[in-house]
Amino acid sequence: MTATIETMLARSSIRAYTDEKLTDEELILLKKAALSAPTAMNRNDQRFVFVTDGAVISKVEQEVIAGVKSKGDTVFLERILSRGGKVAYDAPLLVMIFGKPSRYAGIDAGIAVQNLALAAKSLELGSVILGMPSIAFEGPGAAELQKELGVEPEFGFEIAIAIGHSATEKTPHEWDESHVIEIKA
Repeated sequence: MTATIETMLARSSIRAYTDEKLTDEELILLKKAALSAPTAMNRNDQRFVFVTDGAVISKVEQEVIAGVKSKGDTVFLERILSRGGKVAYDAPLLVMIFGKPSRYAGIDAGIAVQNLALAAKSLELGSVILGMPSIAFEGPGAAELQKELGVEPEFGFEIAIAIGHSATEKTPHEWDESHVIEIKA
């Protein structure tokens, strides 16, 4: 089995991180992993926002909470608040991926976030892929937050990933081979 396959099979979603910051080398390698992801027609219509500023991560989390409150989803709100209002789980790095609206923006972002997740695991870091930050870019504070992040208004949030040194271990999920449909020649 190759190292790449072993990394894929060993990766799991981590939702607890130590206070240890990522090194410059780790950040450089993660940026390269994001940028190396292929895009439809090689358009490269993405912005990768690497946030290591805890105050900015907290602001994103607060915008998520405000968005959930505005929708009146009390069950979802209680779930977030039961985790201390954390969406990025105190990870020292939150990477948010934005794309120009197109048929392939979500697909391209999915490829990039998987590159980041596998790169993190190969660097012995934990990660969790996050859709919840999308709520921060749907509410009344969305335009201002996106501007603060330096992302042009024509780009939309696609997906995010929290990355850091794992404070917990988690067994990778079990897969069910019945989900595979095989058509043989």
